[in-house]
Amino acid sequence: MAVNNNGNLLDTSGNVAVDFVWGNFPMQPNDDRTDGTAVSVVAADASENKQWTGYSVYPSARLNPGYDSHAIAEAEWANYPSFIAAEPNYMVSAVSGDGTTVTYTCQNYFTGGETVNITGLTNNTYNLSSATVVNPTKTSFQVTNAANAGVITGQLGKVQSTTALTAADGFGINSGVPYIQVPSVIGKTTALALDALKDAGYETANITTAAGATNAASTITAVSRTGTAATITSSGAGAKYPVGTKITVASLVSPDTALNGTWTVTAVATNTVSFTTVTSGTLSTSSLSVAGLTGVAGTIKTQSTAANTASVATTATITITPFATAS
Repeated sequence: MAVNNNGNLLDTSGNVAVDFVWGNFPMQPNDDRTDGTAVSVVAADASENKQWTGYSVYPSARLNPGYDSHAIAEAEWANYPSFIAAEPNYMVSAVSGDGTTVTYTCQNYFTGGETVNITGLTNNTYNLSSATVVNPTKTSFQVTNAANAGVITGQLGKVQSTTALTAADGFGINSGVPYIQVPSVIGKTTALALDALKDAGYETANITTAAGATNAASTITAVSRTGTAATITSSGAGAKYPVGTKITVASLVSPDTALNGTWTVTAVATNTVSFTTVTSGTLSTSSLSVAGLTGVAGTIKTQSTAANTASVATTATITITPFATAS
């Protein structure tokens, strides 16, 4: 079975595989970020639908803080199913400023004196860093700041506490600590890479997708395979196609046609890339000159912050670079 970004097994339709649920079933991680509208209606007597008159099928979607249950999840409440509030990570739905004080509409558990980062608001005037909370209530809080863009509603921003936590609070985005551990998005499609970065805690506005990396076909000069472990030799290939990237091998002829296809790079050297093939067998061909090695267009070649980097602030920026169309 395939797995999603969080390692959960998926069924053939791409949904989280669940054999049986007893009792409360918590919300599942989501992968495909669509708008959540119905994509089909299954008619009566469809497969495994003998007793129903029909139902709509909805794709998974990013959490929508317009729904109470989604807002709770986004606020990172702890100890499911008792819902004890974790360290603050709340949603802002409206904001106003008068030149002295900025008031945020936001269900929260702040106390006066906490420092917070406000991010993700479409009006950047009200995105503030290290602001000090004053006059908090259960539905709003204020900060002393000269920002003044009038009253804005319909916002869906995030406010996170930057007040120091104790060791008992743990670490990571799920504990409420306002830091990110950077995921690897190398080899993912641009859409899935954006999903993974957002899930890790990056704000959409802080993620930049660079113009596609040059993707001119590299000339294959030799190929080899032992078992299922294959290696392509091409000048400078190690730098062009880093570990984890998706590559396409094409135009190889017999006896090397089994190496044609799309693969994930597992190892590199200066002039070689290695990958695992579906079939096995010994191959060794040299003195080739085949312009048949490219990156898979639209998949990520590089990310500006290395995977597994820890203690990255939620206000940090990251740039991802996909391969351009092969040429």
